[in-house]
Amino acid sequence: MAVREADVTIPLPQAAERGRRPFRRWFRDLGWRHLVGLLGIFFSIYPLVWIVSASFNSIDNLTVSRLIPESLTFENYRSLFDDPTLPFPRWLWNSVKIAFVVSSLQLVMSTMAAYSFSRLRWKGRRAGLLFILLIQVFPQFLAFVAIFLFLGQLEDLFGGGVTAPWSIVGPVVGIASMLVAAVSLRRDLGHWGRGMAFAGLAFGAFMLFMGFTTGGDATVIPGVGLNTHAGIILVYLGGAVGVNTWLIKGFMDSLPFSLDESALVDGASQWQIFSQVIVPLARPVLAVIFVITFVFIYNEFILASLLLRDIHETTYPVGLSLFSDSQYSSKWGALTAAAVMGGAPIVAVMVAGQKQLIGGLTTGAVKG
Repeated sequence: MAVREADVTIPLPQAAERGRRPFRRWFRDLGWRHLVGLLGIFFSIYPLVWIVSASFNSIDNLTVSRLIPESLTFENYRSLFDDPTLPFPRWLWNSVKIAFVVSSLQLVMSTMAAYSFSRLRWKGRRAGLLFILLIQVFPQFLAFVAIFLFLGQLEDLFGGGVTAPWSIVGPVVGIASMLVAAVSLRRDLGHWGRGMAFAGLAFGAFMLFMGFTTGGDATVIPGVGLNTHAGIILVYLGGAVGVNTWLIKGFMDSLPFSLDESALVDGASQWQIFSQVIVPLARPVLAVIFVITFVFIYNEFILASLLLRDIHETTYPVGLSLFSDSQYSSKWGALTAAAVMGGAPIVAVMVAGQKQLIGGLTTGAVKG
């Protein structure tokens, strides 16, 4: 009589012994990886924990400070907002504003340029790509003397900027923005187009509110030159667009051209192909480019220290360096508190875009 395989059972102790691996073999196959990972986490987290702990420590002396302070205080954070000689909130806002504007503008410009180089065929396309690559070989800060002199000349021409009363700027810009958004909603612009249209309606309503409730003058065209945010934004844009165009173009080259051909057969224009077909598919790499540019501009020090000399117009990295020349030179608690607060915008951007970041960094890693 044949014995079926299902009728054969293994006693529990024998099965457990068969499924158990010796510790030496487990450590050789898998355990050492956990050990390396834990060591990497420890060396990454320990400085961060120490800085956060020092920011709440009431003792400003590094030699006697401990990882777990004896007494906690919020005075280190409060001192950053109470001292008028060191406008730390203004520095933080300047860095966030400049980094966000540069990241947004360069993303729009780089995406359009990358689409032109990747999906269109025109005379001089290859020479343009090589020229952009050649320009990026030289670091931007090598030309800081020429940039400094050029912005000085622009300051003589456009340093004052153009201003107008809020009672005129608000209604004009608000009504124009709402009209453009209303016309856009009547067309089939896709999900992104509708979102931008609703954003235009909200912006128009905000400008109307500002026009009727705010007095004084509004800056229509900002001044360009030294000690101006518009000047340094132009400098940053010139250095970031080229390399980002190459990165986005490389991603767009991986998208099949059959998508463009299908859209053309359906009667789509080049703008519709760009905005409704290519850009949604390239969203992961666009998120990566935005975050990388934001972090780089936010932490940039050399050009910011050269072009922004006014203490109220400078950025967070330059302002943080001024701690060594002030009364805070020996107050490590306030310095670490400033470092913790300075890292908050970067953490917020990374958390907001983490889903797209993972997709953008891993897309193309596995072929097939």
